[in-house]
Amino acid sequence: MDTKSKNKLGLILVSLLFLCMTSLSFLASADIALRTDYLQQDRYYKTNGFQDELSQFIDMVKRLHFNYRGYPDKTDMEKLGEDQYEQLKSDFASSSAGQMEEINQHYASLIAEAEASGKAANVPKLEQARDQELQKIRQSQEESFRQAVKQAVAAKDQEYRDLEDSIALRSGSFRYYIVNKNRDEVYTNVPTPPSVEELKSNSVYSIRFPNSDNETDNSFRWINHFFQTNHWEGIIYVPKNVEGYSLIHSNAQYYAAIRERLFKECALLVITAVAAVGLFLYLRKRAAELSFVEGSLFLLRRIPVDLRIFVLIFAVFCAVVLAISVSFFSLPLRPEQLIILGLESFAAAYVTLCLIEAARMLRDRELWQRQWQKSWFVKYRELLTDVLANRNILVKLILMVGLSLAFPVSALVALISLDRREELFLLVSGAYCLFYVTIVLPYILRRISLMNKIFRGAEEMAAGNLDHQIIATGKGKGNLSRLADNLNNIKQGFKESVEGQIKSERLKSELITNVSHDLKTPLTSIVNYVNLLKGENLKPEEVASYIEVLDRKTQRLKVLIDDLFEASKMASGAVELQVENVNVASLLNQALAEFSDKIEESSLTFRVQVEQQQMFAKLDGNKTWRVLENLIVNALKYSMPNTRVYVSLSEQNAEVILTMKNVSAYEIDFDAEELFERFKRGDKSRHTEGSGLGLAIAKSIVELQGGRLEIEIDGDYFKVTVAFPK
Repeated sequence: MDTKSKNKLGLILVSLLFLCMTSLSFLASADIALRTDYLQQDRYYKTNGFQDELSQFIDMVKRLHFNYRGYPDKTDMEKLGEDQYEQLKSDFASSSAGQMEEINQHYASLIAEAEASGKAANVPKLEQARDQELQKIRQSQEESFRQAVKQAVAAKDQEYRDLEDSIALRSGSFRYYIVNKNRDEVYTNVPTPPSVEELKSNSVYSIRFPNSDNETDNSFRWINHFFQTNHWEGIIYVPKNVEGYSLIHSNAQYYAAIRERLFKECALLVITAVAAVGLFLYLRKRAAELSFVEGSLFLLRRIPVDLRIFVLIFAVFCAVVLAISVSFFSLPLRPEQLIILGLESFAAAYVTLCLIEAARMLRDRELWQRQWQKSWFVKYRELLTDVLANRNILVKLILMVGLSLAFPVSALVALISLDRREELFLLVSGAYCLFYVTIVLPYILRRISLMNKIFRGAEEMAAGNLDHQIIATGKGKGNLSRLADNLNNIKQGFKESVEGQIKSERLKSELITNVSHDLKTPLTSIVNYVNLLKGENLKPEEVASYIEVLDRKTQRLKVLIDDLFEASKMASGAVELQVENVNVASLLNQALAEFSDKIEESSLTFRVQVEQQQMFAKLDGNKTWRVLENLIVNALKYSMPNTRVYVSLSEQNAEVILTMKNVSAYEIDFDAEELFERFKRGDKSRHTEGSGLGLAIAKSIVELQGGRLEIEIDGDYFKVTVAFPK
């Protein structure tokens, strides 16, 4: 038993060592990969930092030997430059000019007063006093100017000395030897020009100017241009050995130390990688004894496979970030390094377990299927399939819940920020609270209110109340608003269907009644007069009278039957039109002339107004004649006696408009559209002759020809408008 425990402990230690070796290999490889460029010889002298230092030094040399060339031997005006010198002189001259002008004006007035008062002897004294004051101002101006020049020259001298000191301080880092070919002058901080051998043995970096190889480098492009323009040639180099402190050499030593450390890390990488591979092979041979691995895999399988993959990616990401963001191999050793090694080893253990489990899944696909069926993806896919049936509702629900949960958090943040006087957090959290209270909360309350209205509306409709309306207040067309509209539409459609059925039943009843009445009346007369004709002892004049009545009633019955057939054909659309270019004005005049006898016999007065005698439209002349006939007959039958009937014909846009206006003899207490229904008359008692199909037939004819027929009723005022398309 003790032997088994020792073997198990030994395998655990070997496993831990394997994880440590793997982590060290990973840390070393990451550090080497990030700093590969440090492995180059003299890497520092290729960095931007060194090139900036070199560029600054050359700029100082240029300023010292070019801008300040021969500076100690220059006069004050040459040191300052002619422009600056003259500017100072002009400034002081302008400042004293005003004072001198005031003195001249003052003494000019005094001299004028003396001459005017006859005291000319005082004039020389005044002029002498004036000249003395002017001389004092000139002397003061000259003294101030000299002091200003002295101060400016002193500042310039200090700049020159500072520049010399800066170059002297860098003499340990940079050496230079430059020849000015234009003046045969040498600028250097070394006693003799360095030879090629001396540069190889005594310098770690050197560069010559001008040099075409450096023209592509932005840091040295201006240097090459300056050397070429001013005919300078020279070399700048960094000495191998230096006395005292040198920033350049210090930085170079730092880069060299990193390079040396990386070489050691490369050796460590090889050792740890070989050790990790060896330990892995050893553990693989003893795999049957690694019971703790099986226990770990059992725990691992309890995690859904998709979550396991996510954790694997996260562990690898954290391991990489930790390796590249922390310098693990720096000295001296710190406690954090043990923590880093522990975290990397833990990530390596998790990755190793995932790889072992992945290898088993590849060999056993059923294992993969079983674990995949238990994954979060499968579970949530089945759940979301039902939830996402209406995605808008889900999105709004999630958004409202999120915004509502954020409200107390924002309120708490606002209170804390107010106590700590953190204005930014107070402003942001306060703005969100205001947004929630003024926009989100009213929106939620409106949705709840609308939902309650929908519930109440559904209950009212179920109870048979078809007049109840669900009012969806507010803007927008959300799901609840659409649901309310759909319920209202269903209710309205059902209500209209019921009303339509009731109206249809009423119209059927009226149709049967009207048809029966209109057909029965002439038929009854025919039967009666036939019975009278069967009687004996009839006088010839009585027989003739009866036959005349029979003929009139027979014609009446024929008209009713013909109109009924005509209305049926019009309703079915089974009518052939003979369309031609018809003069509507001429057709109207003919119709009025046809009914002139009946118009004269009536008590009505027809007022006809035709805009012009040539108004053409694409119509069927015979069918249109029927329309005009029906309208005129309708006016003759139903107009109030001793009134006027107004008929007008005009052109408007692409239509010929016919209007007929009259005062009805009967009270019109129904809708105008009902006059287009079959067997509908203005005379409800049906004492007048006619089938009641005239307007219905006229409207059908007009509409079949692409026109329109409309009726307007205002009390007893009756107006028909017919529009024929051209």
